[in-house]
Amino acid sequence: YFVGYLFGKLFPVGQLVKCPITVDWTNVQEADEAKSCYNPVRAILEKADEFVDLNALFDVQVMDIERSVGGDNSPVHMTLLKKKASSDAATTKNNDDSKAPLILYMHGGGFTVRGGKGALAAQIFGSLHQIGEKDEDDDVNDSANSFMDDAVWAMVDYRLAPEHQYPSATEDCLLALNHLVNDMNLGRGGIHIYGVSAGATLAMEVTLKSMDMNIDSFYVDEPKVPLPSKDGTTWSLDSGSLRRYSYSRMPPVDWLEWSLKAYTGMETNYEVESTLPYGMITTDVDITGGSIDAANWKRSFDESNATQLPRLFLVTANGDPLKDGGVYFKHIYEEVIKQVEAETPNSTERQPQIKYVETTSGHTGHYIFELPLFEDTMKEWYAEMKRSHIRKLNIGL
Repeated sequence: YFVGYLFGKLFPVGQLVKCPITVDWTNVQEADEAKSCYNPVRAILEKADEFVDLNALFDVQVMDIERSVGGDNSPVHMTLLKKKASSDAATTKNNDDSKAPLILYMHGGGFTVRGGKGALAAQIFGSLHQIGEKDEDDDVNDSANSFMDDAVWAMVDYRLAPEHQYPSATEDCLLALNHLVNDMNLGRGGIHIYGVSAGATLAMEVTLKSMDMNIDSFYVDEPKVPLPSKDGTTWSLDSGSLRRYSYSRMPPVDWLEWSLKAYTGMETNYEVESTLPYGMITTDVDITGGSIDAANWKRSFDESNATQLPRLFLVTANGDPLKDGGVYFKHIYEEVIKQVEAETPNSTERQPQIKYVETTSGHTGHYIFELPLFEDTMKEWYAEMKRSHIRKLNIGL
């Protein structure tokens, strides 16, 4: 994933900018030609992910969720991970997945490829389990087992653009979360959302539109956030960080703009775009689904039965063209916290404050080059999961 960004002009995501965006998918020949352009790049990234054997690390369950509405008959594919149980644990432990934390994970890849899906999942989920094994004060289950032992990590293979444009990916993630919570009865020990890059943008919108589920935290790692125009009718990637880091190639800016067009259904106009500086392509589709508007968060919170806002864990990176979009969202969520607290001035319980982390190694680079920072952030997220787990079990949610 990181290597793909690092060498974006040559390998592999940079190659997608040559591919068509607006395609007549009912025309078999045209569709096949388009897919022959996308699929080799997607195959390279998914092949690289195979170096991590999830079945060797976790108990793995795969499932398909059928759609009840909409014209697309394809199911949503999802992979569930749990800590691998030893033979002794399997016979002595009383598993209750419903009372364990549920973590919904959305991979990155600009909404157009599956970037680092299994590798990052293994690193993040594995880190949480390692922290749990070292937690000497973990008696929340009144047993020798960590509360994380039964945690469920759910990865969603949401539909990709350009074949499926906004809001297809959001719809798939919302359907997956609804199935996990309402049909499988998971998440009574805490519901947490995690997304990386484009997946972080999805994490923002999914959390906003799922407040009635009492989401406990959402981890937004280097999101792709187009910023609004002054009149709020168009959005673009133009920002100080994009102009400052556009030649860092992490990720390649021409691919960032191509994937924005792919996700919003914009045709490429080579004659016009060749004269534009980076970031000047605008779209009339808000791919954040309204999550960069404080009023939407306040309304969603007021309409839910939640007493607390979900705690935001936010990561941005120096050297990342997308950094300013993440910082913009930080200011939005700070305003949401301020508004909610203003309505309950006498409350003894403050709203959860933002955990903001600024890395120095470019887009997604901290997973490789800043491991101590990554591990410290995982420890704080683990502590937040533990707090919410105790709170929900105590109130019987």
